[in-house]
Amino acid sequence: MESGANQVSGAFFGGVVSGANGQSGEDRLCFCRESEDCFQLQAAATILAFFSISQVEIARLVLKLLKIEPLYTIAIDRTEWQLGRQWVNILMLSITYQGVSIPLLWTVRDEKGCSDNAERQAVLQRFIDEFGTQSIRFVTADREFCSKDWLEFLIANRISYRLRIKANYQITNVRGGLIRAAHLCRTLKTGERRELREKRLLWNQLVFVAVCRKPDGDNVLVISNEQSGKILLEYGERWKIETLFGILKTRGFRLEDTHLTDIERISKLLSLLTIAVSWAMLAGAVEVHSKPLKTKKHGKLEKSIFRLGFETLRNCFCQLTTNLRQKQRFKQLTLLLSCI
Repeated sequence: MESGANQVSGAFFGGVVSGANGQSGEDRLCFCRESEDCFQLQAAATILAFFSISQVEIARLVLKLLKIEPLYTIAIDRTEWQLGRQWVNILMLSITYQGVSIPLLWTVRDEKGCSDNAERQAVLQRFIDEFGTQSIRFVTADREFCSKDWLEFLIANRISYRLRIKANYQITNVRGGLIRAAHLCRTLKTGERRELREKRLLWNQLVFVAVCRKPDGDNVLVISNEQSGKILLEYGERWKIETLFGILKTRGFRLEDTHLTDIERISKLLSLLTIAVSWAMLAGAVEVHSKPLKTKKHGKLEKSIFRLGFETLRNCFCQLTTNLRQKQRFKQLTLLLSCI
């Protein structure tokens, strides 16, 4: 672990800060303000070509940096985009942390479409092999990730789950007869939530069910292995991985703008971005400690911890050679990446 962490810090600061080609001022990684100033993440990918650190080592590093302890809430989802005729498709396993998810393990494919059960099981099995099932609070995922084989895998490994199911799945009613899952919502009013008392049978597995009718009329049906009284709220943790994808793409690091299509290079770049996300969260926490964020009338903070840290680091990066104060601030912020 220590050697992996040293590789990360040495390559990150020796390459990203001074320039990927070893000359300051060229190919500098700079957090963009406008699209024309987009991240030079191609340079970062070049840096990563010089060392190889496993995803598991990166995962252990960020958990230690952020001081995240079990039990972990795991959110699994997928994002994809197209560059010309080439597809980039990322299956991501993350753990929820404050208002976002932290990426831990992933698989990158060069084809469009949903992941299959084997890929989902493989990425979760990698987590289990390293951290154990006992470290998992529950797994949450959207409708794409709910299937007979996936549910059986979770149950066989005694992993708790909060999974949204499709409205056309066949599930039993209170009398044991098979009905479309959507029928469980037929008496709901708009905005109403309900956690059914009796277990229902889905794919020969007994599950608890919570239902909700959204203001737009869409029905949300979530299954769970336990009746917690807040199944829908717990399933809502899944949305933090959507926030993560926004951070990695259009609302943060602009991953798509790198135009990378090589699977191995994208995977290595995700390792770097995992550290960057964690660093921004740490920097944001430091800033909040010195100057608390204001709460708006609707009850939410004026900006997220990540956004605050992201802007702090961006300002440091972009003014390293012109602003002595920012240079000193940057040196202080680099200490946040120390595991000592």
